[in-house]
Amino acid sequence: MIRNIFLIVFSVFFVGCNFKVANFESFPLNKEKKINTQDFCTNFSYILNDNSKNYGKLFVEYIDLDISCNWNGFARGYFDDLFSSSLKLKSMKTIERLDYGNYEFSTYLINDKYYMNLIYKFSVTENLFVIDYDGKLSEKLIKEFDVNYVNKYKDMLRFESNYSTSLVNKNIINSYFSRESESSNSFLNE
Repeated sequence: MIRNIFLIVFSVFFVGCNFKVANFESFPLNKEKKINTQDFCTNFSYILNDNSKNYGKLFVEYIDLDISCNWNGFARGYFDDLFSSSLKLKSMKTIERLDYGNYEFSTYLINDKYYMNLIYKFSVTENLFVIDYDGKLSEKLIKEFDVNYVNKYKDMLRFESNYSTSLVNKNIINSYFSRESESSNSFLNE
């Protein structure tokens, strides 16, 4: 419980001190293709597969966690594991990871041959995962933080899939997040 309080305070401080913010919300996504996902711990969560004219093929999972619930581990790690196991990948190695405030940009080498980018944006209750198959959206957002960034992997052989598995939909089986126990809540009220 103390760890959760520390994480919340740290997150509020960390996000509050971040003056430069990439504007993911300004990128056009076809919201008509979104599929709502539901769990007793989530609000307004969804997945979305889109093929953007400017950024190529994207998969998005947005999770709005209820304030009474917590992740039972690291959200991005859960996403990576579900992605890898759902597609039965032989390997998925992180070859680049950049952190800017509440954004994390990862480049993966899949099956020792293909490259793929993941954008992970987080706040206290919200998590956004974007599989950026072409790497174009990742590069655009990273350059909002670092104008000198050079994407060494954009011309490499890119990974392709039709991934559409949801952490929210798999939560009942895998317990990615859960409600706080009554004893935890009573500790906060004292």
